[in-house]
Amino acid sequence: MIDELKKRIASTDGVDFGPFGEGISDEWITKAEERLHFIFPETYKWWLKNYMGGEIYGEEIFSIYGLDFDSVIGGDIVYINELNRKEGFSNSEQLVICEGEDGMFYFQKQESLTDELAVFRDGEYYASDFIEFLIKRIGG
Repeated sequence: MIDELKKRIASTDGVDFGPFGEGISDEWITKAEERLHFIFPETYKWWLKNYMGGEIYGEEIFSIYGLDFDSVIGGDIVYINELNRKEGFSNSEQLVICEGEDGMFYFQKQESLTDELAVFRDGEYYASDFIEFLIKRIGG
């Protein structure tokens, strides 16, 4: 599925991610996980490490900006999730990854035999993992 995703990213005008291979470091990922008390799924970490962040058809996929979490704003995953939790839009069992026109997308903590988590949209199952989520958002 990763090869299919990479092809779609490269061939779709509506996808604006960072250059492949120029993502965020493991250190920043660990800091974000610790701050949010949420272990990120492996496919989401893969995307952060390889693309860093970006948008699909103008909708930001939340990422790690690599800036101090106490002062960062915008689509930084820590900022968005702390704000959503404070305002009651999500809770500590969820990790919001995108707020689109058609809903809020998030990982939900659950017992799993793998290092993956399904993606939900407004309480409904959406994708089996982050890669499938991206493929569905890109379409085609």
